Amino acid sequence: MMILTLETLGGLGLFLLAMTMLTDGLKAMAGTGLRNMLKEGTHSNLRGASLGAMITAIVQSSSAVTVATIGFVNAGILAMPQALSIVFGANLGTTMTGWLVSLTGFDFRIEALALPLVALGTAFRMLAGRSRFQGLGTALIGFGLFFLGLSILKDSFTGFGSQLDLAAFGSGDVRGIAIMLGIGFAITAITQSSSASIALIITAASQGALSLPVAAAAIIGANLGTTSTAFLASFGATSAARRVAAGHIVFNGITAILALAILPLLILMVRHAGDLLGLGESTAATLALFHSLFNLLGIIVLLPFTNQIARFLDRFFKTAEDDVSRPKYLDNTLISMPVLALDALYQEVTRMHILTAKLALAAFTPGAQKPAGLVGMAHAVTTLGDNISYYTIEISTGSMSRASALEFPLVLRTIRYLAETANLTPSASQLRVLLDNLEDPHAKMALRTVLQSGHYCVSLSAEKAVFDPQELDQALSRFQGDYAAAKSALLISGSNRTIDIAKLDLLLNDLSQMRRMIEQITKAARTLRDMLARASTQSQDQGKEPKSTGTTPDSTGEPSPMPASGPAPQ
Repeated sequence: MMILTLETLGGLGLFLLAMTMLTDGLKAMAGTGLRNMLKEGTHSNLRGASLGAMITAIVQSSSAVTVATIGFVNAGILAMPQALSIVFGANLGTTMTGWLVSLTGFDFRIEALALPLVALGTAFRMLAGRSRFQGLGTALIGFGLFFLGLSILKDSFTGFGSQLDLAAFGSGDVRGIAIMLGIGFAITAITQSSSASIALIITAASQGALSLPVAAAAIIGANLGTTSTAFLASFGATSAARRVAAGHIVFNGITAILALAILPLLILMVRHAGDLLGLGESTAATLALFHSLFNLLGIIVLLPFTNQIARFLDRFFKTAEDDVSRPKYLDNTLISMPVLALDALYQEVTRMHILTAKLALAAFTPGAQKPAGLVGMAHAVTTLGDNISYYTIEISTGSMSRASALEFPLVLRTIRYLAETANLTPSASQLRVLLDNLEDPHAKMALRTVLQSGHYCVSLSAEKAVFDPQELDQALSRFQGDYAAAKSALLISGSNRTIDIAKLDLLLNDLSQMRRMIEQITKAARTLRDMLARASTQSQDQGKEPKSTGTTPDSTGEPSPMPASGPAPQ
């Protein structure tokens, strides 16, 4: 039993590791091309469902498609309605397994792809020079480990099905149907393979051990059991990914309720359809047809309400990070009006700058969030930057003046500066934590000094449009001098062995990250200041009311004073 438990835990651990690698790889390789391909492929809910059904029928694993979809949502590539439509279609595509088992007896082991995928992914990781292909390698390794994890889970329960006497629950009454529903769910949840459980059910029914109604109930339960895979995959995922997993559960749950409510009618329909298709008295083919029919029924009923389901699920799993990552001023209707879209971009980039400045200031503020607590907010800010970038790329600048069109590359550059600042913040904030445990007084004083000068630089940059460039230059020059002094003090302490070599490496690394963070946010502040100044000048030239460059738009679209340095996030 202990070996079984350890093997099962190992399989689950490998499964979750695979999800992490899959998400990271997809995000690294995504790029605009992959995003646009998926966007076109899921342009409508019907196309999304068709894509999900087709891919699942090919790979013979709804679990793989569902997990991949969650990975794409986790990486910010797919929107919620698109992901839901793919998941809905995957439930229909997985019924192909039952047809293969019933008509040919073919049992394709998708986990046989595990090691080749890992090998191929490793080759990409080692040989690819571009980060996008390295991301593809990471995603392939994630896929391979996912299948390997599922294989380990199934192997850890070898013999489970043969030890279960399904015939003992073969009664066709309500109690027997309820029991078989639970058994189908349990086998799929335990083995993480609806294919295995459906093959077991079809085999038992074909041998006369189960009547058609109770076998049908067991298949409904097995179909419902696939939601456990999405549930596992949602651990550690973004809120949007958890909503996709919840949508998968909602679809399968409602489909199961509908199928059970009209079970006698469905069985009657399946028998007549089987006669028309020439399936004869084949119980296996009849059950495969039943599996396809009730999933198709679920798609017919729920697919028209995909957007409404997405909006309903949007109420749940909300976090502060979700509000941050969602653009506030960008409107798709403005894409065809580049001048208005540029104004919206100025507002959104300004908002991103404020959020990034608050995040950076938290790295210097005692009592603010710990480094681990800044990771989620940093990810939200970078996600906001991705959303602004995708919006910017979609705007057509053909009808704009050359001067205005040249503003868009500067917007992208500013976003890049801010995103890198956000990514560096957790490491930079770690310096403050390590300082508290530092015993060398000389090194401690030098680090305190560089933290103070760094905080002052960020505070000036947070004013983005009203800072004095000369004052910022002086602050940066002082910071660079304090940085060099702090680095020298750390190296001297290391050579005197008053600081452990491992801690010294951490301190030097975090100090370097802080320097990089300050460089990036000051670059962003300068670029944004220049853009807003030009926007104000253009407004005056066009006879409009000039925009104050010392203010930022609030949620109503009206300007509101901007604090010199926002409060650190709590």
